[in-house]
Amino acid sequence: MQRNILVTGGAGFIGFHLARNLAMDKRNRITIIDNLARGRLDREMNELISKDNVSLLGLDLKKPENLAGIEERFDCVFHLAAMVGVKHCMNRPEEVLLTNALSSMNMIEFIKRSRPGRVLFSSTSEVYASGFDLGIVKIPTPEDTPVAILDPLNPRFSYAVSKIFGEQLFHFSSRSHSFACNTVRFHNIYGPRMGYAHVIPEMIKRAKEGENPFKIFGFDQTRAFCHVDDAVEALKLVMFSDIDGELFHIGNDSEETNIKDLASEILKRVGVKARTEDVPAPKGSVARRCPDISKLRKFTGFTPRVNLEKGLDETCGWYLEDLSKNKAWE
Repeated sequence: MQRNILVTGGAGFIGFHLARNLAMDKRNRITIIDNLARGRLDREMNELISKDNVSLLGLDLKKPENLAGIEERFDCVFHLAAMVGVKHCMNRPEEVLLTNALSSMNMIEFIKRSRPGRVLFSSTSEVYASGFDLGIVKIPTPEDTPVAILDPLNPRFSYAVSKIFGEQLFHFSSRSHSFACNTVRFHNIYGPRMGYAHVIPEMIKRAKEGENPFKIFGFDQTRAFCHVDDAVEALKLVMFSDIDGELFHIGNDSEETNIKDLASEILKRVGVKARTEDVPAPKGSVARRCPDISKLRKFTGFTPRVNLEKGLDETCGWYLEDLSKNKAWE
């Protein structure tokens, strides 16, 4: 089946892996929109956009006029573009809010005009961050868990607020204007090409640089990590179905891992023997995160296939090679 597919944020982490996977089917025609604020036009990206069925539009979605000239009708729209990262939230919360809100608002106007067949909005497990402090979040966490912002003046929550806004905007717009739309909340997706401002690549970088003692921030916390290949498969299952108006968690509920154990596995793969130093997690960081993905299983049959051992092997190998050739990037 031939599909005309739009991926916003397709030069970013998950977007790149999704676009590359979709492009493997020559019947798919992939259009990527990305302003390259975080993505890189490196060898991998250039290989992707050199394919006959892939094109890149370097557009800033905050500006509605940038979408005005696109006349194509897309069968599917994956809206993954967003400004993300704790560093950005803490230092530039206003920009995070404006970038993500305006991008979503302009995409909705584009969708209303172009009438795509199906739409997917990407959200985040960060919407539950305050709920842990309030004691309303269960582990594993189901989709019907209330979302809350405990301290609206804490800049860390700017990303979560922008995503809560986007979820409501896409859901109610899809009901008002009759287009099929689902929302997914990503839970700790990892893998090659995610930049260095995340726990796994950040640890790899510090280990490679020989940090000793090796600091383990949030040593007593746990996370359930999901490899990006599994996340891409889940995205496709949700999109290429007749599901409409649903919210799904995308993650891996089978391997909740202690951060101290994670550090040990990374040090082993980097080949470093160092003393470790346990350091408390930054303020606002949740103690545990593990999604309930039973709803995704029920609706799509999704099962994570990449275990943490295999995923860390691949991810560490990719980052060690990248560090040998390039500077660290966000």
